[in-house]
Amino acid sequence: MPFQVLRAATLLLAAASASAVLAAEDFRVRYNLAGSLGGEIFAPQSSSGWIGALAYTYIDGRKVTGDDGNKLGTTTPPGTVPLSRQATPLDPVYNANRVALQTSGHANVMALALGYITEERYGGGQLIFGTLLPLAQNASEVRASAASPTLNWPHPTQPVDTTKAIVQGQFATGYQSQLSDLAAAESGKISGIGDIELAAGWMRQDGPWKFRAGAAWVLPTGAYSATKRPNIGFGNYHTLRPEVQATYLPSAKIALSGKLIMGFNSRNKDRQLKSGNWIGLEAAAGYMTPIGPVGLHGVHVRQYQDDQNNLMFGSSRLQLTGLGAFFTNRLPVIDTIVTLQYMVTTHSRNARHSNFSQLRLVQQF
Repeated sequence: MPFQVLRAATLLLAAASASAVLAAEDFRVRYNLAGSLGGEIFAPQSSSGWIGALAYTYIDGRKVTGDDGNKLGTTTPPGTVPLSRQATPLDPVYNANRVALQTSGHANVMALALGYITEERYGGGQLIFGTLLPLAQNASEVRASAASPTLNWPHPTQPVDTTKAIVQGQFATGYQSQLSDLAAAESGKISGIGDIELAAGWMRQDGPWKFRAGAAWVLPTGAYSATKRPNIGFGNYHTLRPEVQATYLPSAKIALSGKLIMGFNSRNKDRQLKSGNWIGLEAAAGYMTPIGPVGLHGVHVRQYQDDQNNLMFGSSRLQLTGLGAFFTNRLPVIDTIVTLQYMVTTHSRNARHSNFSQLRLVQQF
C-alpha cells in the first residue's frame, strides 16, 4: 500500500489533546498524551508543500492521583472556633484534617494543524513550519469528603456539655459546607479555543533511518482563570517544547520509532506558580499489514523539577505512563491518511489518570 503520508504531521499534532485541579499546571502537561507516533512512522520522506491535519481526541478522566499514586487528597489546616467576637480561654481548637478529593471528567478536543515543508534541503533534510489550534470542550466533577474534625476544649467542664455539643454540630455543618464549596469551585463545564502552538523542525531520511528535530512554542491563548475551574487554557504561562525523533525500518514491514521530548515552562503570571520542567519519552513499534500499519505505542512523562509556589500541593511532581495501540490506513477516494489510536494510563502520580481515544486525518495539498 503506498503510504505517501506526512511524517511531519506528528510535529504538528504533538499537542492535539487537552484535558478538562492544580502539579504540572492543573495536573497535566502541554503534550499529546494520547501518543503522537502511529502508522506515520512507515512514511517515506515527505515531498514539499502545504500540509493540513485534523485530530479529534476523547479523554475519559478516571481520577486525579496524588504523590502516592492513589486518589488525590489535601489537608485542611488547624484552627480555633471563637465562641464570641473576642478570643477567650474557653475557645475550642481543632487539628489539621485530611480530605479526599474524588475527581472525574471528560474532554472532547479538536485540533487543527497547518504546516509547510520546504523544497530546499538543509544538511540533507527539509524544514517544516506549522501552527496548531485546539478547540476543546471540558467537563469535570470533584467531590470532597472527610469527617469533620472533633473540637478540643481547653476546660473539661466549661462550657457545659450541651453547649459543647451545639458548637460541635454548628462547626461540623460549616466545615462540610466549606468542603462542598471547594468541590463546586473545581467542577463544571467549559468550551472554547485552547493554547495555540507554533512549531518548526528539520527532518531527514538516510537509508532505513529517519530523523527529526524540532521545537514548539505554546502560547497562553486559551481561556483561563486562577480562581475558577475547569479551564480550557493551561494557564497564563509559556512552554517551550523541543523534541528529537529517530525511526528505523529494518524491512518494508517493520518500523521502530522513539522520541525524546522536554518541556520548559515560564511562571504563571496569574498565580505566580511555576510548574516544574518535565521530560518525556515516546516509543512505537509497527507492522505493515495488507490493510495498513498496526502497532503498539507508549508514552512516559516525568516532571524532574518541583513546582514553585504551589501552596496547596507542594512539589507535586507529575508522572504518567500510558500504553496503547494504533492502526493507520489510506482513504483512496480523498487521498487522506487516517490513524486510529487508543492509550490507557497504566501509572500516574500528581496527574490526571485518563484513557485517550484519538482519530487523526492528514492531507497534503
